[in-house]
Amino acid sequence: MLHLPNLKVLHLSYNFNLIGSLPEFPPGTPLQQLFLAYTNYTGRIPDSIGNLKQLTDLEVGHSGFFGPLPHSLGNLEQLSKFTVGNCGFSDHSLTFGNLGKLAVLDLSGNNFEGEIPLSFSKLSRLEKLDMSFNGFVGPLPSLKSSCMTIARIHLSFNEFSGPIPSSYANNSLPNLTHLVLSKNQLNGTIPPSLFTLPSLQEMYLDRNKFIGILDDEAFPNSISSPLKRLDLSYNLFEGNIPKFISKFTSLEYLFLGSNNFHGAVDLRMFASIKNLSKIDLSDNIKLLINTSDLAITIPSLSFFGASSCNLSVVPTFLRYQPHLQILDLSNNQIHGKMPDWLWNNLEYVNLSNNSLVGFEDPFSNHSSSSLTYLYLSSNHFEGSLPNFPKGMDTISLSKNKFTGAIPLTICNSSWSRIDLSHNQISGEIPSCLFNSKMNGNQFPVVDLSKNELQGLIPDTFGSECSLEGLNLNGNQLEGPLPRSLVNCRGLSVLDLGNNQIDDTFPFWLEHLESLQVLMLQSNKFHGPIRRHHVANSSFESLHIISLSTNSFTGHLPMEYFSSSYLEGLYENDDHQTSHSAMPDVTYTFLMFPNKGQALEYSSVQISELNAIDLSSNLFDGEIPTSIGDYKSLMSLNLSHNSLVGKIPSSLANLTQLESLDLSNNDLVGEIPSELTSLTFLSVLKVSRNHLI
Repeated sequence: MLHLPNLKVLHLSYNFNLIGSLPEFPPGTPLQQLFLAYTNYTGRIPDSIGNLKQLTDLEVGHSGFFGPLPHSLGNLEQLSKFTVGNCGFSDHSLTFGNLGKLAVLDLSGNNFEGEIPLSFSKLSRLEKLDMSFNGFVGPLPSLKSSCMTIARIHLSFNEFSGPIPSSYANNSLPNLTHLVLSKNQLNGTIPPSLFTLPSLQEMYLDRNKFIGILDDEAFPNSISSPLKRLDLSYNLFEGNIPKFISKFTSLEYLFLGSNNFHGAVDLRMFASIKNLSKIDLSDNIKLLINTSDLAITIPSLSFFGASSCNLSVVPTFLRYQPHLQILDLSNNQIHGKMPDWLWNNLEYVNLSNNSLVGFEDPFSNHSSSSLTYLYLSSNHFEGSLPNFPKGMDTISLSKNKFTGAIPLTICNSSWSRIDLSHNQISGEIPSCLFNSKMNGNQFPVVDLSKNELQGLIPDTFGSECSLEGLNLNGNQLEGPLPRSLVNCRGLSVLDLGNNQIDDTFPFWLEHLESLQVLMLQSNKFHGPIRRHHVANSSFESLHIISLSTNSFTGHLPMEYFSSSYLEGLYENDDHQTSHSAMPDVTYTFLMFPNKGQALEYSSVQISELNAIDLSSNLFDGEIPTSIGDYKSLMSLNLSHNSLVGKIPSSLANLTQLESLDLSNNDLVGEIPSELTSLTFLSVLKVSRNHLI
């Protein structure tokens, strides 16, 4: 098709099943526009692309192209739009040749590295520049004084360093509307004239190393700016929050968190900004926020963040903000009781990591509350669990001192996530909790770990079970595992460690295709581990398994140490491992023994860990050589068993291995010299064997 003699426009974008690669382009090809974005075209762009002398538009983003960009692209003097975002391109020596007419350049989401070449200065007609999410280093690309047309600059998530060039300020970019420099290594002070660019609407300078005081005297007295979004968070700014911000009358978002601002905050400066809806002052521990002023109204305020701002009470002015919906006052020293007005109009409240001791009002008075997400973990609440309003979605009450039984009214709620971990809750788990037919609700995520729960795990997981994460670690639960768990086909994390569960290995869980984490350590499991004879698949997503400190016997489960099973630990053809997303439980943590100590992993870290722990059991026989197939394995613990034979040299194939513990067995022979190739290995334990 590309060889049609009169073809000028070829538009194949958004054909996701379209495959192929670009052919060679002979001289004289009349093609002017080539659109292959959002296809499955692969391969490299051929050098002969430079023969398309009439080409004005080349769009191949979101496809499978890779490799360096050919230097012959610099011959396309008519090219005005070049977009290759989110492909697999990589290059250390970009060149822009004679692309003087280029108006749109999108290199985002690739693997480009190195400094911006000098030939970039020839791009004097740019309107949109996007180089974000790459590995560029060195100074920011300087813009020619003649580059008056540029409206958008996106250079975030690179390794650019140094100050902001003067060519970005001093009113030299009159049409610039978006400046995005987030997540680099930029430093120095911000040029005051940057705030006076006449068209600038959004400026993101967050996650850099900018310093200095935003002194009102250093900035122009008369600022007429259309700025709507300003993000200066995660830098090293000092001094007071500047009052000149009040002159940005179009401001909607203001993020100043995670700096070193100090002194009193005059919140009245925000009252005149009619459209200001989001303010974040978090992680400025030396700020002094007026907590008693009742006269301040910020007309459009919907989000207010003051986490880690050394507050001792909830600021009273917040009560009178008519549109406030999201409030984050976590990590302060707020004491006393949770104010009852927080239930009235808000949807999200985070008061975790404070010193709250109770609630002002009975929950029966808030049956129609709009509050949907409530985070009260790490406070000083005690006593029985209250009956929260039914309409909530997520409640986190972990790390308090709640006692007593789980109220049956919890089964009548519409919650999707509940975290009651690290309390002193006792009694049995209500049988209705996991039965959607009994309670009319389905809990995707339940965390009841580190309590004093007793009895059996209810065998009431119905056919409509939507459970994604279940953590019952650290209780006194006993009896066998409920077989109805097999109905929870979307279960991703199952942590039942540190209980008194008495059962054989739950081979019947191998049908759960989404199961990524299986924690059964420190229970009373026993017997050999054998694969169910009728299973067609086996733990295909599992990448963390802990069976330690039980009474499992027999040989290591060799059938699970092959490329057909435990596929979550098997390296794919692209030499990368990918696990589907963990349940959205940012407040849930997993304890896993690694590198000789019990480490706590967040949900994000869990998704990146690949580990097997079969220690402290009664396994015998040899270590199967097939365990070396799992090249993504990061932690392997087979210690405190009765394993015999030699250490298999195939362990050298575990190139990502960081911790290997084979101690306290009956292994013989030498430590394989091949293990010296494991460059990531930081912990190796082979003591108390019969090695020579």
